[in-house]
Amino acid sequence: MNPMKWRWHVPTRSFLFRLIAANTIIFVLSLLILSVVNYTFTNMISEKQISETHRKLLDQTNANIEMLYERAFRVGEQLLNDKDVIKSLYALRLDPADSLVLDRKLHDAVNANDFIDSVYLYNGETENFIHSIPQDVEIFDIDPEARKLIQVRSGLGKMIFLPHRQQYVYSGKHYDNPILSLIFIPSDARSEYAIFINLKLSALQELFDKMGGSPESSFMVTNKNGILITRSDKPEAFMDAASGAEFMGKVMKSGNVSGSFVDSISGSKSLVTYAYNDKLEWYLLNATSYAYLTKGSFILQRNIIIISLLLLFACFAATILMNRKLYGPIGNVVQMVKGSHPVQATGEADGGTGDEAAYLSDVFKNLIGKVTSLEDSAVKHRERLKESRLKDILLGEPATDETMKDLHSALHGIRLHTGPMRAVAVVVESPIQREGNVADTGIRLVKDTVFELARRIFREREEMEKVDIGRHIFAILMHEPEDHPSTHRLNLLAQQAERVTGFRMKIGVGSRAVSIGELGQSFEDARGALEYSYVDHRRMVYHFDAIRASTESSSRYPVKLERSLFEAIKVNDRKEAGRILGEWFGALRRNAPADIRAALRQSVTTIETEFGTMADFTPLLRNYGKDSLYGIVQHFAELERVEAFYGELADFIIEQLKMNRHQDRAEVVGIACEFIGNHYRSSGLSAELVASELNISVPYFSKLFNEVMGVSFTQYVTDLRLHEAEQLLLATTLNVKDIGERIGFQNSSYFITVFKKKNGTSPNQFRKMNRADRVAE
Repeated sequence: MNPMKWRWHVPTRSFLFRLIAANTIIFVLSLLILSVVNYTFTNMISEKQISETHRKLLDQTNANIEMLYERAFRVGEQLLNDKDVIKSLYALRLDPADSLVLDRKLHDAVNANDFIDSVYLYNGETENFIHSIPQDVEIFDIDPEARKLIQVRSGLGKMIFLPHRQQYVYSGKHYDNPILSLIFIPSDARSEYAIFINLKLSALQELFDKMGGSPESSFMVTNKNGILITRSDKPEAFMDAASGAEFMGKVMKSGNVSGSFVDSISGSKSLVTYAYNDKLEWYLLNATSYAYLTKGSFILQRNIIIISLLLLFACFAATILMNRKLYGPIGNVVQMVKGSHPVQATGEADGGTGDEAAYLSDVFKNLIGKVTSLEDSAVKHRERLKESRLKDILLGEPATDETMKDLHSALHGIRLHTGPMRAVAVVVESPIQREGNVADTGIRLVKDTVFELARRIFREREEMEKVDIGRHIFAILMHEPEDHPSTHRLNLLAQQAERVTGFRMKIGVGSRAVSIGELGQSFEDARGALEYSYVDHRRMVYHFDAIRASTESSSRYPVKLERSLFEAIKVNDRKEAGRILGEWFGALRRNAPADIRAALRQSVTTIETEFGTMADFTPLLRNYGKDSLYGIVQHFAELERVEAFYGELADFIIEQLKMNRHQDRAEVVGIACEFIGNHYRSSGLSAELVASELNISVPYFSKLFNEVMGVSFTQYVTDLRLHEAEQLLLATTLNVKDIGERIGFQNSSYFITVFKKKNGTSPNQFRKMNRADRVAE
């Protein structure tokens, strides 16, 4: 092997030398940083994450234990409510039949629940225990603490598990059963009576087994005083005070219902996680060896360091290979260029060592720049021509046949050809939480971003084009197969664009086009669909076909609702006016936006005509800075705000009418009284006739008349008629029927009834009595 091939000849200021040095520094620093990070990770293990995981396990186990408690509690309640059981509990002596029934029921309770060890019944008067243990044993002998537990239970305020132990030898076999008891005391007991439901401690051990674990982790249960009840790694440890002495003091002093800490347990550093169950008054704990928790992080650190070293060695190998394969040929090319066209390379001018790669770069830099510039210019020119062609298609062009349109489109690189297509108009609205105008460059960037998102969302539609129409609007042209509806994904596009750019988007979807020539109409329909945002501004996508199907083909102005609204306003009925306004705008929303605007123009004109002489709109116009009601309505970009303004307008007119009525209502009622005085003798006189004469509504007239005169219209007319009837009865000899007809009563019976109701006598009796009085005088 020629040793010259391995000679390291790289100028210290050359590009290649700088590349080698940079790679070496980067990898060395990376190795150092990774080592520091891993060291930190090892010493700052995520105790919180691990303790949260253990706490969730503890909470789940707590819930399972409470379910076990509830099941045992239900068994006790069933026995407590069983007449045979209670009868046997209170009996001073059991006959054989009752004994068999009780024995069967106790054994049924034990056999039906595999977590129950046994059941005791204690009679305080006889001081005897009845039990379900299959062996012939005495409870006083095998469970001496049982009677004391009854006294403990009586002093407790609630039902909790009470731990104790059964120990006995039967038929040469030793029995040692740690149990947890729920003790039920009948409320009507005359002495110490109790029912024991004894749970196997192994039921808790089974719950620990379900939680999983490792030899380095243990679960345990202690009472609130720190006395160990059970422990997963030491099942034989039962009611052991010393087992928890090392760390239980810290748990009980914390005062928290749950938490975690690191402590030394049996000389080993451990992570302790605990949770307190107030219902059962005990602690559920987990202790996991700290060395076991950190084992995985040490393995990860070792693997990362090994991988980093391998990458560093690979970098060195690649650098040596690059020196032989790349730098050598470049040097030969540079020497050839120098021989034909000598140029001073970068670094030689200041007396330094020349960099051959830099020299070659200086030679070709201008040439590459010019070629790139020409290519960019050509691409931009083609894009401008294509966009201009697409604008002509969308915004109108001289009529040509479809073949020529398709040919022109192909020549300009337009990817759309034939088949079902749609034009989608996208409006970029004001930026979210941003003030001031956005530069045109920023808007163009937003449009390009939205188009790229559209291409990602509609991946299957490769033939897609973008056309800039205005500063805040552009069009997306795409194919739309019959089995691929686009509305859902366009909503997704608007949501993603808003999150990425911070701009709100409104998207209008045009009608289907079967050729490029029909895209202009599709785009026009898309812009028309966007007009529907005036009616429903909360949408993001407005589909032309759906909007056309939901709007009425012919516009109908809601005249009846308008008249009802005016009547409600005139009688100061705000609630009714609000209800009618809701119906009125609901009817408007079924029309196209252009028809809605026309209806609003007509409505404000009608309002000004109807109430212009009754209300002064100047304060309202001044508040909005407009010179007409229609100017205010035009100012709103959303129909919802127009509806709110109409509510405000109705309230304003009602207040204006109230002010005016206080001034001229007496005059109106005076005119009404004059008219009534001239026509009360006519049977055709009615409130409708008077209201029509005054050019006001009947409800308003009735309300106004009652407020001013203090009586209703009907009562007022009746009083006038009866007053004249009294005069005619005394001054003439006309019979009752003629008098009634003369004063407006067509029915003489009704006239007599009304007269008698007022005067207490009939018309004839009234005439006789008053004439007799005159004769007497």
